[in-house]
Amino acid sequence: MKIEKNVLPKSQVELKVSLTGEEFDAYHAKAFAVIQKDVEIDGFRKGNAPENLVVKKYGDMLIVEEMANLAIRDAYMQAVEDHKLNPIAQPEVTVTKIARGNPFEVTLVVSVMPDIELPEYKKLAQGVKVDEKAEVAEKDIDDVIEELRKGRAQAHHHDHDHDHEGHDHEGHDHDHAHDHAHDEKAVLPEVDDAFAQSFGQEFKSVADLRGKIKENLSLEKEQKIKEKRRTAMIDAITEKTTTELPEVVVEGELENMLSQMKYDITRFGGTWEEYLEHSKKTEEELKAGWRDDAYKRALSQLVLHKIAQVEKLQATEAEVEAELVRLLATVQDANEERAKGYLYQVITNDKVLRFLEEDKK
Repeated sequence: MKIEKNVLPKSQVELKVSLTGEEFDAYHAKAFAVIQKDVEIDGFRKGNAPENLVVKKYGDMLIVEEMANLAIRDAYMQAVEDHKLNPIAQPEVTVTKIARGNPFEVTLVVSVMPDIELPEYKKLAQGVKVDEKAEVAEKDIDDVIEELRKGRAQAHHHDHDHDHEGHDHEGHDHDHAHDHAHDEKAVLPEVDDAFAQSFGQEFKSVADLRGKIKENLSLEKEQKIKEKRRTAMIDAITEKTTTELPEVVVEGELENMLSQMKYDITRFGGTWEEYLEHSKKTEEELKAGWRDDAYKRALSQLVLHKIAQVEKLQATEAEVEAELVRLLATVQDANEERAKGYLYQVITNDKVLRFLEEDKK
């Protein structure tokens, strides 16, 4: 087997693979064994049909194509090892010659981890300023209290209607009863200690309830400030980063964004077709509008990955397993292997971001 490597732009590598006819035919027995185990032919148990009958029913090309698959797999694995490649996607495969007893030729285009020249990321992170404070105004608390009052009023009205379902209203003015119920719906509860106590035993007074609301609002604001600061840090670093992103990486991020949007729409009861009709755009037009954002997101992830490598900040197996238990407890039918990959990335990214934050001192 001969493998010729050529470096292409945008972090891609071309592998030209050629096998002699003898080398290619050496895959015949293994290829037929792969096919045979799934073939069913009358008069033979599954996996025991002779080759002449398999060829008669399905054609010789079925075996030849499996020979090619096996040869491509071996060539790809050998090239990755020999040339120390770091692939980030499945290769693009173009077969140029294929026939039994003849040389086999195929070209693989492999997108590899791009060379990334990082700037002084610690210094850039230290220079990020977010002029916001997690201060909670009394009006913010008042607004939450008002929403709680509305929620209690709606719940009371629902209970009131439920209590009167199926009751005989004979002898009563039905319109008057309806108007009374409508008026009751608009009545909001008083904000007193009894109101506060209705939210749990931990609340003895309105002051307790307001204190908890303030605490929660403060935590929310702190989290938003933290996310804003982290985004600003990564933006500052990626703007000074030198690299060439493979197109397959950007396309992969676009597909992730598309899948997430479809999931969100169906989760809220809509359909993708309805959304496209409402937006008056095709799927491809939407993706074209997202391309710059997809490039930025993909670059950000590669930068975080590179910093993690340089600083040796990786998620441990124990950390991933601990988070996996929590995830599987809340998400039914989750793919465990995909979940592990996702959690590994999330935990590693968080370690990098905390490292950059600590360096801000």
